[in-house]
Amino acid sequence: MRRIAIIGGGFTGTAVAIRLCASAPTPLNITIIEPRQELGGGLAYGGNDPDHRVNGTHELLVLFPDDIGHFARWYETSGAAARDPEGRADSGVRYVRRSDLRGYMNDTLQQTLEENTYGSTVCHVRDRAVAARRTDRGVQIELASGRTEEPDLIVLAFGGQRPSLFRGVTAQARNHSGYIGDPFDTEAVSAISPDNSVLLVGTGLTAADVLATLSRQGHRGPIKAISRRGLLPEPQGDVPNVAALMQRLASPMPRFIERHGEGLTLGASMRALRQDMELASVEGRDLKGPFDDVRDAAGWLWKNFTDPEKRRFLRHLKPWYDVNRYRMVPQTGAKIAAAVESGQLKFSVARLDGLDASNNRLEARLLERGGKMVREPFDTVINCTGPKTLSDDTLVRTMVDLGLVRPDSMGLGFDVDGEGRVLDGDGNAQNAIWAFGLLTRGRFGDMTAIPQIAVRLHNSLPALIGTLVGTEGPPPREVV
Repeated sequence: MRRIAIIGGGFTGTAVAIRLCASAPTPLNITIIEPRQELGGGLAYGGNDPDHRVNGTHELLVLFPDDIGHFARWYETSGAAARDPEGRADSGVRYVRRSDLRGYMNDTLQQTLEENTYGSTVCHVRDRAVAARRTDRGVQIELASGRTEEPDLIVLAFGGQRPSLFRGVTAQARNHSGYIGDPFDTEAVSAISPDNSVLLVGTGLTAADVLATLSRQGHRGPIKAISRRGLLPEPQGDVPNVAALMQRLASPMPRFIERHGEGLTLGASMRALRQDMELASVEGRDLKGPFDDVRDAAGWLWKNFTDPEKRRFLRHLKPWYDVNRYRMVPQTGAKIAAAVESGQLKFSVARLDGLDASNNRLEARLLERGGKMVREPFDTVINCTGPKTLSDDTLVRTMVDLGLVRPDSMGLGFDVDGEGRVLDGDGNAQNAIWAFGLLTRGRFGDMTAIPQIAVRLHNSLPALIGTLVGTEGPPPREVV
């Protein structure tokens, strides 16, 4: 029986296990290494806050591209829809709780194991992979508990990382009870006194989730949210045609590329997008449509950008891309709008330049637009910035040092081939190490949403299964 170790048990890792159990014509012994109690959640869907919702309609939650209604049927028959009447927006579509998506993944995994005729097994090891080393047989994975795994094939499916520590945060501030360095720490957020003055550093969807939680808790104190550009997530647009979206994702060529051609530079891509948006405006169409076409073409565009263009995008355009890409659900948007209208919540363009503890409060140094430095005291400061880099992860460092993986040129994840095989330090694709999801953004450009991940996995399944059953030949050598 072939042994597979999947490192990361969020949506991506659990989806890999489900698809392998349902499709591989041979028994597999699958181990999912995931420290959380439940599979299918990860950082994105691992919490239980009822106000944290998936930022896409329930029809977009596609695990099986050839059965796009699978989640919607589970949502109704499981009782999840009846338990969450607030999930239905005024438009009639549903934005489901993230915890319900986790429940769906667990139920689907169990059903798949009960129905699979090939005898595959899945074992959830509640542990964390911390290092790797080469052996005569291949690669051994070391876990935090001291346990080791030595599989025939490794799937890297992690990626969601908690925020890094701010620069300029003193030890006193870091150890202060009012400093919350992890916005996903539900106990810490729920313990905030209703009258506390709160500073949120970051104005993206993470901050929106925190604001929704504070609203439900009846928070009365003033709240200030800052970011360097002052950009807020856009609201949801027109209700998507999911069947058409899945067809586009499966198409040999995205329609943005069909209209404007291959090999576009970053500048040419932006000009083409503006042209499409101007046409949409003239025709009275939703301006989010042209943006979505760019999103669907991200893999084509990204691979043709030079490294200087990629760095320019990440530094200057990514914040704008993100607020259009990761849109706010209407339920959360209504809570935030009410807080702004009442004067409780204020958004500000500023950068946190330092944080210290003084007189039982936290004193923030804020560098505002124009260079003005101000000091403001807060009872609570919450880090809602982006995830820390993968270089902080000990497993990643050891795998890089051993030449088992090669970081992509932008540090977003690992270099992979077109199927998901990880390239080693010499640029060779490996049949024994694969990656899916966030770790493959350096190759595919945008690999964060469920439809994109599901389609990528679906397309790679024949090659992955061929490797496991011995029908797949050696992988092609990648260009170094």
